[in-house]
Amino acid sequence: MRKKCLVGAVVVVSALAVGTPSAIAATETEPNSTLANAQFVATTGGIVVIEGSRSFADPSDDFFSFNVLAAGVLSISSASPDGAADSILGLYDPAGMLVASNDDGPGGSMSALSFNVPSGMAGRYSIGFSGYNPGLLACTAVVTSCYDTNSDFVFDTFVPGGGAGGSTGWDYQINVSGIALVPEPGVYLMFGLGLPLLLGLQRKKRKSAT
Repeated sequence: MRKKCLVGAVVVVSALAVGTPSAIAATETEPNSTLANAQFVATTGGIVVIEGSRSFADPSDDFFSFNVLAAGVLSISSASPDGAADSILGLYDPAGMLVASNDDGPGGSMSALSFNVPSGMAGRYSIGFSGYNPGLLACTAVVTSCYDTNSDFVFDTFVPGGGAGGSTGWDYQINVSGIALVPEPGVYLMFGLGLPLLLGLQRKKRKSAT
């Protein structure tokens, strides 16, 4: 009986060390229209899938926050079953600074980005998601915050609050994945260090029984 328990403990530690990712599903919930009230989404599974909708009744931006656990690549992509959907995407670091943004991803008008989280910069990151607003492409005397920051008529940055006049009336899915969502190796090391202690306790128990 003791031997079976010990083998079971070894299996548990091995499984934790492997850390096979599993998807965490979340549904967009209002209010989440600003960075300050971003909807928190757990990332314990290593992959996050967020389902939401940009409705005509509420065309505001959608913000989501999540914990980045380690340095490494963070990948974010969006998709929609509506062929006319056109999104924009922004990524904010724990200090609330915009560190990456995108208009059109590799697959077309739905945005996607990849960001390499620097060492020591783990923490609470946030996504800003909205519909592309053609009225914000270039800055003017009236439009003081725009997508084009260097006057080349190309999207450069995410503009919070621009969703009200942007592409809307479609459902969307945001996928977040990457090594940055997996805990540092040191976390797993703690489990590994616990294994020799467990073995020692088993030996000590046997000696006490003899």
